[in-house]
Amino acid sequence: MIRLILLVPLLLVVILFAASNQESTQMWLLTYSWSSSIGVMALLISVISLAMGALCMWFSAFGQGRRARKAEARVKELEGTVAAQVTELNRLRGLVNVDPSVTPHPTAPISPVSTIPPQPIA
Repeated sequence: MIRLILLVPLLLVVILFAASNQESTQMWLLTYSWSSSIGVMALLISVISLAMGALCMWFSAFGQGRRARKAEARVKELEGTVAAQVTELNRLRGLVNVDPSVTPHPTAPISPVSTIPPQPIA
């Protein structure tokens, strides 16, 4: 929508410029020469620029779409892995008969034993 808001006034200005500048002038590009109106040249350059910009934008969107499809496939793969692991966990809980609402109490952490003897105070 924002692109249309920007594009329509620009195209109107270019079309009005082409309509008001219809007198033919001689134009050169290196060794090539032709006769055309400035308005038609401005309109032609605008259309070519718009087409090139749309092509660049399409290439960019193509790359982003490819990355998005890869990411969606990866998400589906990981969701399948999680579902398989949950199924396996429930199966193992059924074998052990563990109530999933009861959490085991953690044991006290074991303090490290120092192998260095204490030094006498002098």
